[in-house]
Amino acid sequence: MTKKKGKANVRNQRQKGGGHKLLLQKVRTWLKWLAGLTAGIGLTLALVFIGVWAVGIETDNWFPLNRLEVKGQRYTEASELYETFRNIEKRGFFSMDMQQTEAVITQLPWVKSVQLRKVWPETLNLQLIEHQPLAFWGDGGVVSKQGQVFYPNELPAKKWVKLNGPENIASELTELLQQYQAQLAQKELFVRSIELTDRGAINLTLDDGVEVKLGNYKVAERLERFISQFDNVRQYKDESLAYVDLRYQNGLVAAWGSNSAGNLNGNSNR
Repeated sequence: MTKKKGKANVRNQRQKGGGHKLLLQKVRTWLKWLAGLTAGIGLTLALVFIGVWAVGIETDNWFPLNRLEVKGQRYTEASELYETFRNIEKRGFFSMDMQQTEAVITQLPWVKSVQLRKVWPETLNLQLIEHQPLAFWGDGGVVSKQGQVFYPNELPAKKWVKLNGPENIASELTELLQQYQAQLAQKELFVRSIELTDRGAINLTLDDGVEVKLGNYKVAERLERFISQFDNVRQYKDESLAYVDLRYQNGLVAAWGSNSAGNLNGNSNR
């Protein structure tokens, strides 16, 4: 009896082991079938997209890019960006011309450059690099720290210095602004505006409204003369100083609030 029971137990264990193997084989077969189905669907979709692209079927409205994600934006208006984007004719995920889109966006006044990246299925990511403003230019423009003049649709409400002159020398004026401001800081004076006249003469207006006429000859030397004589000129009268004219060989002419002028050792050499 003992031997028969032992043989029966061995037979049962073999049957159980065979059942596990059969189950594993079924699972493996099902997984292979599922992997094959997934690969087949992926390949079919890829072939469809490649075929659409290859034969040139109109895909402008296939998977349109309708969402913008913008980084680096400070002065550029969001509405202006979106309107510009909406006016691009081909905005499909596959049909959008990235170089053309980049060129269109960089035409916006504040945009110096932009990097674009598509994010499936409907997002366009924009990384903006804007002009770094240094001063206002003329009546409606802005000049960047690199000396580039541009004209925004609306000027920001900032207390920036104002520069005025021919646009082809904007970079020179930006350099002069920074140079003059560094020199005037010795007397805690600050530039409000710089104007280059048609005759090439330079006029400064300081933060307190004093106009400084430097002319177009030995300008750097005249500015140094103004700085060295400023305390004496300011204390010459109790009235507020209106302007200082340094277009003279040695001295200067100053005027105060009463419009009375004082000639401090000046010989004309404008």
